[in-house]
Amino acid sequence: MNALHTPASDRAASHRSHASDASPRAIYRRLRAGSPAPEDLADEPAPEASAPGSLDAFFAALTALRDEDERCGAPSSEGVDPARVLLGYAPTALLDGCWLAAAVRVRHADGALGAACLDAFYLECGEGDPARHHGALYGAALAAAGLALPDLASPAFERSAGLADADFALAIPGLRAAHRGAARLPEALGHHAAATVLGPPAAVRRAAARARCDGLYFAEHAEGAETARRARELARRCLEAHAASGAPDWSRVWRGAWSLWAARRAWLASLRPAAAPSAWEAMLALVEAKARHAFGFHGRVRIDGQALDDALDPARLDARRILLRLARSPWIVPGRPDESPLVTRSVQFGGPMFGVFTDAEVDVMRAWIRALIEAPEPPASARATHSAEEREGSPRVDHEGPSIDGNRRGGSTPRAQPRAELPLPELYHRLLCARGPGDADREAGELAQAHVEGVLQEVHGEASPARLAADGRWPWSAAGLSRWVDARLREQIFEEGHAHAHSTAGPHSAPHPARDHTQPTGDAGIAREITRDEAVWLLTQLAPAAVIDGAWLQGATAPGAFHTPVAALLLRIYRDELGAGVPAQHHGNVLRRALAEQGVTLPPCDARAFIERPDFLPQAFSMPVLWLAFAQRSTELLPELLGLNLAIEMAGIGRGYAMAAAILRRHRIDPYFFDLHNTIDNAASGHTAWSIEAITRFMDACAAPGDPLAIERAALRIWRGYAAYARASRPLVRAVAVRLGPRIGWRWLRRHLLGDTGR
Repeated sequence: MNALHTPASDRAASHRSHASDASPRAIYRRLRAGSPAPEDLADEPAPEASAPGSLDAFFAALTALRDEDERCGAPSSEGVDPARVLLGYAPTALLDGCWLAAAVRVRHADGALGAACLDAFYLECGEGDPARHHGALYGAALAAAGLALPDLASPAFERSAGLADADFALAIPGLRAAHRGAARLPEALGHHAAATVLGPPAAVRRAAARARCDGLYFAEHAEGAETARRARELARRCLEAHAASGAPDWSRVWRGAWSLWAARRAWLASLRPAAAPSAWEAMLALVEAKARHAFGFHGRVRIDGQALDDALDPARLDARRILLRLARSPWIVPGRPDESPLVTRSVQFGGPMFGVFTDAEVDVMRAWIRALIEAPEPPASARATHSAEEREGSPRVDHEGPSIDGNRRGGSTPRAQPRAELPLPELYHRLLCARGPGDADREAGELAQAHVEGVLQEVHGEASPARLAADGRWPWSAAGLSRWVDARLREQIFEEGHAHAHSTAGPHSAPHPARDHTQPTGDAGIAREITRDEAVWLLTQLAPAAVIDGAWLQGATAPGAFHTPVAALLLRIYRDELGAGVPAQHHGNVLRRALAEQGVTLPPCDARAFIERPDFLPQAFSMPVLWLAFAQRSTELLPELLGLNLAIEMAGIGRGYAMAAAILRRHRIDPYFFDLHNTIDNAASGHTAWSIEAITRFMDACAAPGDPLAIERAALRIWRGYAAYARASRPLVRAVAVRLGPRIGWRWLRRHLLGDTGR
């Protein structure tokens, strides 16, 4: 078997529409890259009569559709090469779970619905193991069948001649759900439930059995399999949470499910074998495919007194006229290919066109010559199955995303765009409410790019090889990174007596005066200088960041971004920051509870009322704005993102958070937000350890081609991202100092309370 079993007519249609931005291939590429789909692209309307009115009725309707697929899905693909079916399902299967990407963004993740969607998405992604991501399992099934496709992230994937337009059309409803955001969440939930209950189409499962590539992908989706059972439970949990959040619109949920079902029906119809092209059609296509390569080599060859080169000119090519003249020429004996010099001499060894045509193309010539007895002229309806350009599959121009490190084509160094003039709270709201990463919200993408470029420009000098070498961070090595992180954390934990700054009290344990001895001796007096009101005020300033904890990593949930080992590690961290599917453990909710106990109740983070609260300093939005900007550009900023992520996770360990917890504990304010980070961010098996592993895996991939300059560039970009964390933290540190500094001291605040070392 091979990867090119698509019927000729399907491939022709695919390549003809390939040049159009409205083709399924183009829409698939844009959606996978984060760009919006055409505005007029609408869901298949669901029949109103079949719309269920309750959760149980909805799942009963899905079960009926699954039974119909078993009865009707396989016969529609009878006689089709299994490879055609298996390859055709790849654009959908390789992105399994992508339709939940919008549902697991930070602005939705703090409630029961967000937690359920996060768990469902995490299961589809292999629960942190990239090898068990459902897309990876399907790729393994293709390999077992001897099939191959270009890498999903490569532009060559969408150009693949082994895929038809209908194959990409099947994946579009899921990709659109990934970008629609909260406004279309019911449809996304319906799509997910349908994908879970229906499982892979019956035609795909039977094609896998015929190709003898039954693997883990099909085993996990089989009826009664543990993974399939858990997936259905989570799909039900998602819809139960949706129903509990208000009046559920079951017609919209059903519309999302029906869009998948309708796309499947259309795809199954496309699998039916197409009629083979006639001998004239095949020969016309062959002439059109070869003409632009033949032009210029046939100046001395004449047909009917005209130079053949004139007829082959691509600007005025008329394949019908060429073939009609050729059929009457001495090179052709109609009906007898074995006596036709075109076949017996011209394309054979020693002839003027030896090596120009493949064996299959010579067979096309023979069939055409045989057909000339009964059909001396092409039928009026005959046309080439595809043009020369379409047959060659000439590549589209793939526009590169913006680059931060100056490694654009031509090697020019870009200027940083002007920084956005929006106030930080407004920028926070715009980026948080954007529809998705990339260009799904063009304005948000431009704002994010301008903001990130400005910050990275400011820290550019802090990540020079000379400065990094002085700090023990240069040259790059995995062992060197681990040693540096360990030394840095020891400094954070033990410097100035902070080894015992936090206690092991539970999240709701009231502090006891006897526990005051847990505060470091050198800081106890200063800690007592902070009043209860000041402690609540300080805690409030952390809310804009805390309620979207993990936001810098939400780009790892974008379609096509979550299937690599590096992305899998980032997704594990992201899930933890969002509470690992348990709303009570969501980091933002932990802080919300602590503030609520002190009489501070916060509105939803994506409400305008949140950014308009007068008790927030504008500078409190500096760090979370950087997170959200990175999330918008995380594909092209992956090295910087890895550095930023390491800095964030390391900041949760040691003196900064420990001292903050001690201050809250003294005033009987729940300190668990800080205690929590001091444990889960650990460098042994927690977030810091995962961050180091992600960087190491990324750098290993950079080192694979053996280019030392590429390794150096990647390492510098990582450390610039790391430096961006301190840069974004300074505005809040300075603003706090203006209020508390006169009594407590700027130096102490800077080094202890807010964990900023100035590096």
